[in-house]
Amino acid sequence: MMAELLNGGEEFAVPYLDDDAIFSNTWEEHLNHIDWVLHRIQKANLNIKPSKCKFARDYVEYLGHTIGQGSTTPGEMKSKAIRDFPAPPTKTEIRAFLGLAGYYRQYVPMFSIIAAPLTDLLKGRSKKGEVIWSAECTAAFEKLKTLLTSEPVLYAPDFTKKIRVAD
Repeated sequence: MMAELLNGGEEFAVPYLDDDAIFSNTWEEHLNHIDWVLHRIQKANLNIKPSKCKFARDYVEYLGHTIGQGSTTPGEMKSKAIRDFPAPPTKTEIRAFLGLAGYYRQYVPMFSIIAAPLTDLLKGRSKKGEVIWSAECTAAFEKLKTLLTSEPVLYAPDFTKKIRVAD
């Protein structure tokens, strides 16, 4: 329903379930975008709860990411969960860690190569059980934790400048 409601505003409004994020390049543009979204909500006879709304923020937490000012980083709550994650002794716990870390894989260049010693532990018929944890596994585990909790940042492209794609 939210996607239908925001149809035509995809360049500045992103729906997720019953939430939406509005982003703009300038303050004037942002006021226009907010007005457009609120008008659509009103036209659909829907209500918003002001106490759950956050307007005109430099940064917002959205789907586990901190987004704003042309950048995206992992959200603080997830960074803490990754930082505090103990070394996983079972396949089930390795899957849990890789699932959490994998959600943020776009922040880590060559994520799958770094995570390979951990994913290799999941091979075989047994879905559960103990694993043979090696120094290589410890290094991969600690490197992923460090890379994901040391302020990794993705920046939005500046389309007013030339973009060069290297091979």
